[in-house]
Amino acid sequence: MTNDETGSTMQIAGDIDQGLADHGPGQPDTFGEAFGEASTTATATATATATAVSAALPMHSVGILGPVVLLGPCGHTAPSGVVVRALLGSLALAHPLPVNADDFAARLWPDRSTSQAKQRLHTGAHRLRSWLLNATDGGLGVVTQPSGYALTDGSGLPGGGVLTDLARFRHAVERARHLTDPLHRLRHLQGALALWRGRLLEGVPAECVDHHTQQSLMLEHTVHLQELARAALDARRPQEAVVAARRACEEDHFNESSHAILMDALTAAGMRVAALDVYEHMRNRLNRSLGIAPGEILMQARGRAIGR
Repeated sequence: MTNDETGSTMQIAGDIDQGLADHGPGQPDTFGEAFGEASTTATATATATATAVSAALPMHSVGILGPVVLLGPCGHTAPSGVVVRALLGSLALAHPLPVNADDFAARLWPDRSTSQAKQRLHTGAHRLRSWLLNATDGGLGVVTQPSGYALTDGSGLPGGGVLTDLARFRHAVERARHLTDPLHRLRHLQGALALWRGRLLEGVPAECVDHHTQQSLMLEHTVHLQELARAALDARRPQEAVVAARRACEEDHFNESSHAILMDALTAAGMRVAALDVYEHMRNRLNRSLGIAPGEILMQARGRAIGR
C-alpha cells in the first residue's frame, strides 16, 4: 500500500458507525442501508491508516485531539493525576504560547486563596516536568516563564518542533490543500482527520480549558469535515462525502453550509429524496428555533436536488 493509500480512511469506519448509531430525526432512513459496503471497506484499511499516521508523528508529541496523552514510539501514555493531565493539555493547546499561571490556578481552584492555588499549580508543574523528563528522555519539557509555563522541546525553546497532534493536523490539512489530484487530496484530508481520537481535551475539566479557544477549534474541525466532503465529491466518492457532511451537520445543527453539502452528497449518490428530506428538516428547524427561512445556499442545494 502506498503512502497516499495508507493516508486514507481510518475515520470513515468510525464516522459511518457513529452516523448510524446517532441517526436522528429528519435524516433519511436509507442512509445505513446505502453505505454498509463503505463501512466494511473502511474498516479493512483503518489499521493501516493508524500505523501510517503514527509513523508520521515526531518522536514524542502531546495528543489533545481526544484524551490527553503522550504520543511516542511505544504508543500512548498518560500522566496520572487530573491536575497534571489538565496542565499538559492546556500547555499543548496554548503552544507555542505560555499558559498564564494566575488564570489557570484561579480556574482550577476557585475556592482557594491565590497563594494556595499557585502553590498547587507549582507542584503540578513540577510533577509534569519530572514525568515528561522520564517519559521522553528530555525530548519534551516544561519551561517557566514570567507569566506562567510553556511546553518546550529538547532545545529548551517553547516554539520549537511540532509538539502536538493539533500542529500535525494543521500541517497535514495545509499540505492536502496544495494537491491537485482530487483523490490524493481526499486521502490526505482523511489522514488528517484520523489524528482526531475523540473530543478535544477529553477528560480535562471544562474549567481548565479556554472556552473561546475550544469553540474556535471545534469550528475548525467542522470546516475540515466540510472540506473533506467537497474533496470526496470532486473525487467522485459520494458515499464518503455523505459520511463527512453528515458528521459536520451533527456537530452544528444550524450550519447551513454543512447541510447544503450533505444535500449535494446525497444527490450525487442518487438519493434525491433523502436530500430533500434534509432540506425540509432544516427548514423546519430554522423556522421553529430561529424564526427564519433557509438561506440561499440551502435553496441552491434544493434546486440541484430536484434537477433545476
